[in-house]
Amino acid sequence: MNIELFQFIESNYNSEILIKDKSLIDKELDIYLPQLNIAFEFNGLWWHNELNKTENFHLEKTELCHNKNVQLFHIWEDDWLYKKEIVKSMILNRLGKIQNKIYARKCEIKQIKNPKLIRDFLNNNHIQGYTTSKINIGLYYNNDLVSLMTFGKKRIVMSHKNVNNEWELNRFCNKVNTNIIGGASKLFKYFIENYNPIEIITYANRSYSIGKLYYKLGFEYIHKTKPNYYYVVDKIRKHRFSFRKNFLIRKGFDPKKTEHEIMLERKIYRIYDSGQLKFIWKNKNL
Repeated sequence: MNIELFQFIESNYNSEILIKDKSLIDKELDIYLPQLNIAFEFNGLWWHNELNKTENFHLEKTELCHNKNVQLFHIWEDDWLYKKEIVKSMILNRLGKIQNKIYARKCEIKQIKNPKLIRDFLNNNHIQGYTTSKINIGLYYNNDLVSLMTFGKKRIVMSHKNVNNEWELNRFCNKVNTNIIGGASKLFKYFIENYNPIEIITYANRSYSIGKLYYKLGFEYIHKTKPNYYYVVDKIRKHRFSFRKNFLIRKGFDPKKTEHEIMLERKIYRIYDSGQLKFIWKNKNL
């Protein structure tokens, strides 16, 4: 358990806090708040890589907590080191301690075309950071961007149907330490009214989400995905996309070996998350 994390939670929460607890499941939980049905795990990148934890370790722990009606919030070491303000804001939100609250009806809605503004807002306020999107819709309060929802065309590999008007909700976030009451609904409604999509898919990362927002927006749960893996490079989790075998071969590595074999020889190890929840929204008026 990270002491700084514990001290942050302790300074913002006055009810019972259980440390290194085994009363809920047969595995130890770093921090457990029974009154809120929330638990926190601090995942050090070395101790939680494939040398020390199985592929399904984080998923199994997440599922055990879920079966007890408790959300397990995984805090990854690199996020705590490099995205600490975002992580703290997410924790405060779950503790019900966000002080800055703005009503969406007081905000102006705008489509955003400025790539730098979009990139900076997502990198500063969303735990997964920036990703490319076709449609970017924001809420402004006193001329300040406080909430952003982004959409991209549904990837062809996900469907065998015509994807001309099928979309993916890529990102949604508010400014750190800020709650925009009704913000997600206002942004989503705007997109539906202006683009009349056939359907929209989205994903909830189970490291820190159980998909409550998507249920509220009218999405239906489809299925769970398997744990995804990353490679730990310079103490940061890097997406596996950058380490595909064809990329490695271009860099001169042995084409007879698998991606995994090449990375193991380089002493670069995989680390697995808890997978994702997939959701779909369908236009009932079409």
